[in-house]
Amino acid sequence: MRTARLTCAVVAGLAALALGCGGESASGTFEPVTADTLTVVTEPLPIAGFWEGTDEKPTGGLEYAIADELRSRLGVAKLVVRTRPFEQIAGGDLAGADVALDLLTPTPAREKVLEFTTPYAQSPPALVSRTGEDVPDVQTAQELRWVVKRGTTFEDIIADQIRPDEPPLAVDTRAEVLEALATRRADVAMFDLPAADAIEQDVPGLSVVARLADTEPIAAALPKDSTNAQAVGAALRAMDADGTIDRLAERWLGASLQASADNTPLLRTDPT
Repeated sequence: MRTARLTCAVVAGLAALALGCGGESASGTFEPVTADTLTVVTEPLPIAGFWEGTDEKPTGGLEYAIADELRSRLGVAKLVVRTRPFEQIAGGDLAGADVALDLLTPTPAREKVLEFTTPYAQSPPALVSRTGEDVPDVQTAQELRWVVKRGTTFEDIIADQIRPDEPPLAVDTRAEVLEALATRRADVAMFDLPAADAIEQDVPGLSVVARLADTEPIAAALPKDSTNAQAVGAALRAMDADGTIDRLAERWLGASLQASADNTPLLRTDPT
């Protein structure tokens, strides 16, 4: 079932988390921008499965719950959530926040302007289309009209591995991607598999139709040269070790680790 697959994709690879324990320790001390506060930035809300509520009042979701657990483990009393367009976050604009949680994949370009923890998930890119559509092979994928969010790694993946017949429609937000699919301005979009599965559950008429073979790492990001990377990474590691992230995934994504991405049809993009 998709909920089980989603949770597997989110939590897979959590054992690779690093950087010691949170708070004041040999691993480093957390020094927030605002006293007694963890400030987290993500893209505008809602984000299905990961951030519920509004920009002014987040109410839940997996990444919101991870942020609140980080707050507790880092020893501060308050959690503040700010939002920025994804492209700005990926470009290093964290709006003065301590940490970004937004399904971010470390890349050489991003590492020039951001400090990343080690990955807390490994996820394959997945294709989302209208329910009933089928993308059995890369030739079919090439003939479709694509939409992609600017600033994501999916821009390069689509260009390099799919090579569509027409340039993708580029938009600024996840909401615009979904709108393009709903209004038939585009046929297919690409998301991380956990996000794709959450969209399928949350948005009537859209489904996950395929995934790629390779996975992408997903990590928390901090301002470049932040002294808090060890403390934040350490807290994430502790959350993995004691089962907290798995428990939060069960609550917000609907299932524990019982299945894998193998339940999603594989779209082969290599010539063989």
